[in-house]
Amino acid sequence: MILYNNNSIYSDDKSSVLVDKTKKGKIRPWREKKIANIGYFELLHILEMKKAERVGECANILEFKQNQETGERKLYRVWFCKSRLCPMCNWRRAMKHGIQSQKVVAEVIKRKPNVRWLFLTLSVKNVYDGKELSESLSAISKGFNRMMKYKKIDKNLVGFMRATEITVNQIDNSYNQHMHVLLCVESTYFKNTENYVDQKQWTAFWKRAMKLDYDPVVDIRAIKPKNKDKSDIDSVIDETAKYPVKDTDFMTDDEEKNLKRLADLEEGLYRKRLISYGGLLKEIHKELNLDDAEDGDLIHTDDKEKADEDGFSIIAMWNWERKNYFIKE
Repeated sequence: MILYNNNSIYSDDKSSVLVDKTKKGKIRPWREKKIANIGYFELLHILEMKKAERVGECANILEFKQNQETGERKLYRVWFCKSRLCPMCNWRRAMKHGIQSQKVVAEVIKRKPNVRWLFLTLSVKNVYDGKELSESLSAISKGFNRMMKYKKIDKNLVGFMRATEITVNQIDNSYNQHMHVLLCVESTYFKNTENYVDQKQWTAFWKRAMKLDYDPVVDIRAIKPKNKDKSDIDSVIDETAKYPVKDTDFMTDDEEKNLKRLADLEEGLYRKRLISYGGLLKEIHKELNLDDAEDGDLIHTDDKEKADEDGFSIIAMWNWERKNYFIKE
């Protein structure tokens, strides 16, 4: 049962507001994500969706373990709803996917230092309701798999990582579904026209794979290091690790629009896989024993973040009335 009152939530003067910081001193946005989660829950409740109560209970209680010697605090136990559109869970997924991707890419470069990297964006026409969105997401997933097997692409392909994103057109309330793909290719890809696939050819291949009667929007670009601190490939990983749907797209000032958009998005995303790896990147993901970034452990976004079970427990609970997490002193 969702706790809407303060019967079991700290609200006295001896409780303190949770402040959870990263090693670099940045405050983790637990409060902001929980408030967004509540907005999502309220829309689900109005739509009378069964998952509403489950979503409302997401991350209500956070348990941290604090190292008694260093004072370092790490998340130890929390229940996440794992709903595809939950702002809280998507925040955790994005962190996890980003960290996993960095590890996979680093290992690929270690094994094959001469590979080259490409950033490919594939899109199709917008759709206008949940059923069309569901069909389109299934179609682009199948189309992508077909295209990766085309001879000219496959012969230089080492592997890939792809993530699907859906955005809402604020003018006509349509949905644009597109893929961000990090491609790893052999250096021979750039050797000659027999190996190199230019923008026009990528567009033609995507059109063919999707069996379209129009020229789709396709963007392809080579990735080059910028400097020692930040590279293009890091930016691309950040792009592929973004939330599949921004909660601001279905939580606007117009409740009627919000309800329509959320109903469509829930239908469209039902049982859809939005993140996948292929080739060497998939092999390495498995070898590193990384779990599912979409449906796996959202507590430990990184193995290095695992808490010491012998540490001192700190419990933070969400206060619905005061709209924040409080720790009992």
